Amino acid sequence: MIVVRKFAIMRVGSWTMYLFKKFVGALLFPNTILLALLGVGVLMLWVGSKRRLARALITIAAAGFFLMSYTSSWSFLVRKLEYRYPVYDTTRSDAAEMNWVVVLGGGGMEIQNLPAASRLNLQSVARVIEGIRILKSIPHAKLLLSGDSSAVNMGGVAEMLGIEPDRIVIEKTSRDTEQEAVEIQRIVGKDRFVLVTSAIHLPRSMALFMKRGMTPIPAPADFLVRPAPQEPAQSWGFGGLLPVSAGATRADALVHEYLGMLWGKLSGSV
Repeated sequence: MIVVRKFAIMRVGSWTMYLFKKFVGALLFPNTILLALLGVGVLMLWVGSKRRLARALITIAAAGFFLMSYTSSWSFLVRKLEYRYPVYDTTRSDAAEMNWVVVLGGGGMEIQNLPAASRLNLQSVARVIEGIRILKSIPHAKLLLSGDSSAVNMGGVAEMLGIEPDRIVIEKTSRDTEQEAVEIQRIVGKDRFVLVTSAIHLPRSMALFMKRGMTPIPAPADFLVRPAPQEPAQSWGFGGLLPVSAGATRADALVHEYLGMLWGKLSGSV
């Protein structure tokens, strides 16, 4: 009974910490901060007396959104994270040593009347497809899919694309990357494995897994920034001369990763 009670307390504490990290992290995203400034400014403009301060807040928010929409500065910083590790080479000589291809979930939705691929967000789809590409070059390896409900849906996508069910292992208890490292270690033990996740997320993931003594082989997927010749001009706003929405997406993704790294250092998990 005492053991059960301690376990329940630990689970509640883990869930509370997870919600705390998600809530605080969301408040610190550039888009969230700028929207808050804009909302406060508009409210003060209509119901408050400090109209000069209201105009200042609205101007700061508008300038912030405008600057975020230019991809060049954010892309430079994102590229430094995304290209830290090369794309996995399926012809590498040590492939026989890999028993697992581990794919971290990127999120999705639980909507039963949609096919598995449509329940996943774009990050999860890109990750599982890269995992399947690598798995096909290692015939003896298993595909370990992790990350709450997205792991189940990624498993559905893998089966749809021809992966045998007995080669798929689902880990669906973890809710963030730190928990994924714990749960995956219980499954793979000391085996070497390929670690697939979004390119911008890979440096933090590698640090979390290596901190626990594991030996992951990096495999980046889902690149936000691609080499310029391969990107259509419209996605860059005519070569970066015009603002586009991709800048805000990259800004939030970058801040999310740096906040995760900071939390990892403060908590000792990286």
